[in-house]
Amino acid sequence: MEYLKREIPVCEVCQQPANQTCGGCKQVYYCSRAHQKLGWREGHRLKCCAFKIQISDTLGRHMIATRDIKQGEMILKEKPAVLGPKICSPALCLTCGKRLEPLRDTCDFYKCTKCQWPMCGPQCEKSDVHKPECNAMCNRKYRCRIKYESPDKVESAYCVISPMRVLLMKESDPLQYDNIMNLESHLDERINTPLYLVLKANLVTFINQVLGLPFDEETILKVASIFDTNSFDVRSPDGTKKLRGIYLTSSMMDHSCLPNTKHVFVGDEYHLAVIATVPIAKGELITATYTQSLWGTLERRKHLKTNKWFDCTCARCQDPTEFGTYLGNIYCSLCNFLGNENVSRPMLVSTNPLEENAPWKCEKCDHSILSRQMVSGNNVLNQELSKVDKRGPKDFEEFIGKYSQILHPKNHLVVQAKLALVQIYGNYKGYTLSELSDNLLKRKIDICYELLEIADKLEPGWTKFRGTLLLDLQAAMTMQTKRDYESGKLTKEGTQDQLMQRMGLLQEATNILKVEPNMKETLEMKIQELNGLLDGDGDVNSNIV
Repeated sequence: MEYLKREIPVCEVCQQPANQTCGGCKQVYYCSRAHQKLGWREGHRLKCCAFKIQISDTLGRHMIATRDIKQGEMILKEKPAVLGPKICSPALCLTCGKRLEPLRDTCDFYKCTKCQWPMCGPQCEKSDVHKPECNAMCNRKYRCRIKYESPDKVESAYCVISPMRVLLMKESDPLQYDNIMNLESHLDERINTPLYLVLKANLVTFINQVLGLPFDEETILKVASIFDTNSFDVRSPDGTKKLRGIYLTSSMMDHSCLPNTKHVFVGDEYHLAVIATVPIAKGELITATYTQSLWGTLERRKHLKTNKWFDCTCARCQDPTEFGTYLGNIYCSLCNFLGNENVSRPMLVSTNPLEENAPWKCEKCDHSILSRQMVSGNNVLNQELSKVDKRGPKDFEEFIGKYSQILHPKNHLVVQAKLALVQIYGNYKGYTLSELSDNLLKRKIDICYELLEIADKLEPGWTKFRGTLLLDLQAAMTMQTKRDYESGKLTKEGTQDQLMQRMGLLQEATNILKVEPNMKETLEMKIQELNGLLDGDGDVNSNIV
């Protein structure tokens, strides 16, 4: 008996095997162009596009569902309008974005033979992506001076590339240029910040004086601000390529700290696919998050204000307990409930989560502290956590134990430590599943359950966070079942029941993660491993021992 068989797409019209999808929604399959046209005439055109863009005084431009959207459905797939390096970046290829290593014979990077910017090699040098900027620089006899000095050196010179690419579109692709320039910039708010004072000196000087392009200071800085406001962080699955890109339609999604979508980057051209993590009803906002879901409210709102220049007022930000998770909270130091496990210890919560300077007050007594004390304490503990040894569990376990009387078990700092432990237990050398003691195996399982409770409240539905936790959980629980069977604690029938439950976890993880780049082989391997423990009739296989 083979479990988790792969579904074969079939034509919407004739139900025969199909190999092409609707060009609009990417959800419906057809076996031929003729049947695609027939399906369109018979009604698919009425439900094809799942969203529309609207404008309101309160939300500005936003995305609304035009029909009910299923969980896991791809809402849109979009090619980037422009891709480029971040403002500061280690040396990377201007075409493919790959982080560069020096050549052995020269101890320096390969350079474009014309403009001298570091590149992967001749193929990337000749790409259509690089030609316009290369010509613009060569026409003014500009030569890049970046050279290899150390592996981690960050180059500020990359701040000119992304804005330059947009400005050069004005002649080569004026429609795309206008579309980008119509995006929100928040330049008025950014103009006097330290970063933009630097950009005035560096970016504006480069565009005007070095390249001689006919753009005024406001236009140049507006392009930079449009990138900062609207761009998505783009990275390859292996982490070797880190860029930022503007996606015109996807940038219309409103932000929420409890979003109903996730996005993945597909293919070498980094198409952005937006996928519903939960069912979305017709008329509902389609939302994304522009911050980290596992940060506390103070950190999330500060990040959004600094980077996207708006104050989030979503339901989660308004709730001082963050839907009962207490992700950003600490215990009250004056309420002494230590030693009584049956009594919930009161927490310090913000008296007004939407006001960063509001004091934090105990839920039970009158004890309160200033907001700056919370911020200061968070910063100190963040720095301590960042310095722990990432190669082993000892420091993370000690951090959790050390602050167990101060930090709630679901505090975001504790959650970060627990996430690290989930990755170490079962995946690192010396801590593979087969090497874990029974106690550490149980520890991994318990942490996965704790984090899944948080996922259900803060990242509900088919999110990558939930999917990876389920994958780790089923692997650990399968190992636990094998050990219990080998030691005689489980009967054959009990083992079979448990393995079928593990299969259910793997099925859910597969549904969630199958859209993630480079996950196909991992998921197939996990399925084969679990299938190998069961014979063709679903019974326990003899090779389980």
